[in-house]
Amino acid sequence: MATFISSCGSADSTTANSPDSKKVTGDPNDNLRYDSAGTLSQEDLDFLKDTFQWYNDVLVINYTLPEENCNINTKKPKDAESRFERARIWWDPFYEGIDLMGAQVIHVEPSELYGEAFSTYSAQYFWDEKGFLLDHFYRNPRGCESVLVVNRQGKFYQQNNHYTQEQVAYYIARLKSNLPEIEN
Repeated sequence: MATFISSCGSADSTTANSPDSKKVTGDPNDNLRYDSAGTLSQEDLDFLKDTFQWYNDVLVINYTLPEENCNINTKKPKDAESRFERARIWWDPFYEGIDLMGAQVIHVEPSELYGEAFSTYSAQYFWDEKGFLLDHFYRNPRGCESVLVVNRQGKFYQQNNHYTQEQVAYYIARLKSNLPEIEN
């Protein structure tokens, strides 16, 4: 059994049935917690597709909220390159430990200082340059990190603050399945 968390708090997770697999696999029948779910507007969906060169069935957006919203007092590096490396040390293993089922994972920073620099270091990192995501998805932000998982039809799950690999795997599995529609 593996446990991997974002920020603080934890939840046990399940792993894939393959004896060689150590990746967390979501079960679409689980009922894991989320802050919001529903269907995006066509405007929001078009923005995500165009801005993040999204071509896969599912997009996972790992969003770093502005520092004034972060309720964890951590010593984050101030220079962009050190901060980027610190983020990679944490997030690369987090997402490598999930059965992504072909989902595209990106990381978005609201800060001009970090977002603009990060986007030059990796094609998976973006700057929320015009604050679109912050304005449309994080109007009442809390915590340090959020995850938004959305499929090509606009169905989504969003968890603000602390989330686990199991939750992200569940959101992906649920959005790729033929289960009943998510109610708005």
